Amino acid sequence: MEKKQIILSDKELWIDFISGKNNAFKTIYEKYYPELFKYGCYFSNDEDLVKDCIQDLFINLYNYRLKLKLTNKIKPYLIASFKRNIFNKLRLESEKKKRQLSIDSLSFDYSFPEDTSENDDNKIALLQNAMNELTARQREAIYLKYVTGLSYDELSAVMNLSYQASRNLIHHG
Repeated sequence: MEKKQIILSDKELWIDFISGKNNAFKTIYEKYYPELFKYGCYFSNDEDLVKDCIQDLFINLYNYRLKLKLTNKIKPYLIASFKRNIFNKLRLESEKKKRQLSIDSLSFDYSFPEDTSENDDNKIALLQNAMNELTARQREAIYLKYVTGLSYDELSAVMNLSYQASRNLIHHG
């Protein structure tokens, strides 16, 4: 007999997770790990650090699941928490080197994928040059909005901005 896979909404999946269903935890991990890893690599070239931060995020989620609030959108919650984890790890490294680091000054080095056709190479080069002229914060906002598909409300939550400030950041970028 074939098992049917039931697709749950983010809200239903989150409720299952915080009520202790391990399958929900596994689903969240498998669904968001690749995207979090890709996002984290734009902040640090150290893949082990990025993997550690993701692991810390999911350990904390699991350990504190009974205290978590309900959410309709899992991705922005995970991205915001993950970014704080990366910031905290990078800040500790920076303090060891006697440098100050703020979450707004994190470097975000987004580059376009290499797997493009020869016809697209010129367009990609122009876009990459334009992206390089933006601030790290603008690059991150554009990535979150257009690559990961966050809404302006979700972008605001992840980047700790007002709704209007997130729209302005995208517009200026």
